[in-house]
Amino acid sequence: MMYALVSLGITCLMLLLSIAFKAAGKLRLTIPLLYFLAISTVLNRWASAHEMLALGILGLLVLITILSWFSSLAEAIKDRRRARAMEEDIAWQIGRARQMGVSMSDVYIDGNGDMRYCDDDTPVI
Repeated sequence: MMYALVSLGITCLMLLLSIAFKAAGKLRLTIPLLYFLAISTVLNRWASAHEMLALGILGLLVLITILSWFSSLAEAIKDRRRARAMEEDIAWQIGRARQMGVSMSDVYIDGNGDMRYCDDDTPVI
């Protein structure tokens, strides 16, 4: 009976650790989580003797993670603005080509967002 309870406890602990590492991986908190687990278990004596330093290191790791979140957010905003500007430019090119009487079946949009003729790759506008 005792072995079954110990086995169940270890299984639950492993499940919780698995969920914690999965969430930490998604949030980029794996290194702070590993450090926290290390100072909670293996480095417990050192962490209690140097409590301010241990918590300072943990705080620094979390701060670096938060800064990486802001960096990713800024990059995502920049990418979204760039995509929106390209969509507006392509819409303007299509409107201008229609005003010029260009058939849409004779042109394509290349990777740079430029409208080109299908037969000779020259720019439409």
